[in-house]
Amino acid sequence: MSYFEDLLPCSYFGEAAGQFLRSVGWLQRGKPFVTGIADEKIFSKLQELLKDPWQPFVTLGLHDCELCHYYPEARGTKNLFVPGERILFVSPELILHYMNAHGYCPPSEFCEAVLRCPDTRTSEYRRAILQCSGHVLIESKAQLNL
Repeated sequence: MSYFEDLLPCSYFGEAAGQFLRSVGWLQRGKPFVTGIADEKIFSKLQELLKDPWQPFVTLGLHDCELCHYYPEARGTKNLFVPGERILFVSPELILHYMNAHGYCPPSEFCEAVLRCPDTRTSEYRRAILQCSGHVLIESKAQLNL
């Protein structure tokens, strides 16, 4: 996994996608991150959204938590796309582990979007993704030959 500072463009899915994708929770050992306690409603909603997240790409391999001291206690492969105000937030599924085990506190803009986010299995969610330029992810997938 790559490191991206919170709320900055996330080019992990291609440069075009990076124009509207904002990273949240792409943490790495040795890089600073905000700590604190987020409202439990946010954690619970993230758990629900990550049960069946929309995945425009198939990723290969696992990412181990780099913040665990001795051995990784969590692994992940999925990403969560959360529609915001004209942008999409994207976070790795390890965000739950980072919050629970390492005290990570996501930015308030992301937390607000999470609470408003429709269920990922609904047409309402897909419409919200498209309204936030989500079509670029599908187009960049073709450019990346994924």
